[in-house]
Amino acid sequence: MRIMPEELAVFGSVGIVLGAIGAVAGTLIAWVIYTIIFYLLSSVFGGQGDFKRTLEFVAYGFIPTILSSLLTIYVMSSVISMADMAAQDPALIKETLLADPTMQMVTIIGIIINLWSANIWRYGLVHARNMTVKNATITVMIPIGISILFSIKSLIGL
Repeated sequence: MRIMPEELAVFGSVGIVLGAIGAVAGTLIAWVIYTIIFYLLSSVFGGQGDFKRTLEFVAYGFIPTILSSLLTIYVMSSVISMADMAAQDPALIKETLLADPTMQMVTIIGIIINLWSANIWRYGLVHARNMTVKNATITVMIPIGISILFSIKSLIGL
């Protein structure tokens, strides 16, 4: 059974729409999760302040993430449209996509965007939780460092 170009076009369009919805929903969920993590960790490092204010400041750090998500959706749709989807083995398709230099570049850009967001969150915690820059940096870099390690792991294929 061979996949026809028309079927690939429909698959690609549906994938783009689902990817956009997933990016928005994922960002909203991540916003709340990161806020909870930052709030709890900042409490350990002497942070004092309202959860609602922390939620507001953490939202600003997701602006770069939203821009990165849009770029990722565009790049993935381009890479998928150029990939040979005639292969029926999903593992082979995944391996082909992950080996694409463009997809590797997206991962590197994602790490840079993550660091940009971390910088925004750091100063957000300084103001929202009345923390020193040092303690806010430690608070933010614990979860961001873990996230970056997972990105690097996927980039080098471990």
